[in-house]
Amino acid sequence: MTETTNKGELFYDATCRFCTDGVGRLRPWLKKRNIVTVPFENGASETEMKLAWHDGRTYGGAEAAIFLARQFWFTAPLALIAMLPGFRQLVHAGYRWIAKNRSCLSGVCEIDLSEPKKRNPAVDWAVLIGLITIATIAGFVFEIPKWIWMWILSGAMWVGLKFMAFRSEGGIKEVNPLFFAWIGTDADAFRWDRPQGETTTRLWDKFAFVAVGLLLAIAVIPRFNDPIIVGWIGVAVMLCLFHFGGFSILAAIWRRCGFPVEPIMNEPWVAKTLGEFWGPRWNRAFSDWARIHVFRPLVRKFGVTKGTFAGFFASAVAHEIAISVPALGGFGLPTLYFFIQAAVLLAQRKYKPLRNRFVTLAAVLIPAPILFHIPFIERVFAPMMKFITFQ
Repeated sequence: MTETTNKGELFYDATCRFCTDGVGRLRPWLKKRNIVTVPFENGASETEMKLAWHDGRTYGGAEAAIFLARQFWFTAPLALIAMLPGFRQLVHAGYRWIAKNRSCLSGVCEIDLSEPKKRNPAVDWAVLIGLITIATIAGFVFEIPKWIWMWILSGAMWVGLKFMAFRSEGGIKEVNPLFFAWIGTDADAFRWDRPQGETTTRLWDKFAFVAVGLLLAIAVIPRFNDPIIVGWIGVAVMLCLFHFGGFSILAAIWRRCGFPVEPIMNEPWVAKTLGEFWGPRWNRAFSDWARIHVFRPLVRKFGVTKGTFAGFFASAVAHEIAISVPALGGFGLPTLYFFIQAAVLLAQRKYKPLRNRFVTLAAVLIPAPILFHIPFIERVFAPMMKFITFQ
């Protein structure tokens, strides 16, 4: 018995009920032609369906629909009609309308694909840039430890992102101000009109992370004097105490109060692709904001590849500010790290064998010293851990 080779892969938006229903009806016919259906990793940010053919050709939107129509005898006449002068433009216009309104075609608007509702986006960006600028200048003017400067820069950036997320959902008229007591940027979870209900979640693993972080800080760090070792252990301490521990406990508290926030960290070690890792599983306080205000608008304008690099460039800029600026060194290395992430992510989209946990974790961890470079570890993190552990 010979193995069947797929002739093509049809990528679609699985967040859209109209899309999933349509693909479900077509799937038996597509299967007969050895065409498999694959949901996008973040379908809501995609502007059109994609078809990857076995010989390397790719089609998007209306062109993908026309090409698929040519594969079946009962739709081939429609494909021929679509090729006639005037009809092709009509098909493209019709597809663009459907794609733009797809989340509402099932009768209920599941996801709003329109631009974020803002009174004036320039104000939001001005506030964000202004806060970061003030925090940067403060570090040069005042003689403060570099690790405190790091927290000032990170705090300024966080306030700017929160402000932008708050305004994008309608401000005080639409969003409960309790949103500012939560670490994340998912303002939608605090909308006044959102149905609320108590949601439980397990806590034992969150407290386990806190315990590990305390153990590393109290029992392990004092045993070492090398700043590089102390700094890297300190990175693990911060991740355990805050990102995986304290912030997750805070998320559980908000959920039990009726606000359906998502944990900042959601078991990133199970991610099979970098899109899954950097999207819904790692540091959602930043990724939720970047998806709405950077990635999605730029994908609409420039396409998936350029939009992906733009999204990772936003992450690079944020980490240059929080890591390289207070360290006064290592500039460009965080940018290199996130360009590596973007390149591997695009490779995973193209080559299915790369979509597994091993490749994903290797891509994240192996170049990690580029992100947390030596100037940052020596000048920022190691002194902070020495101060915290009273050494």
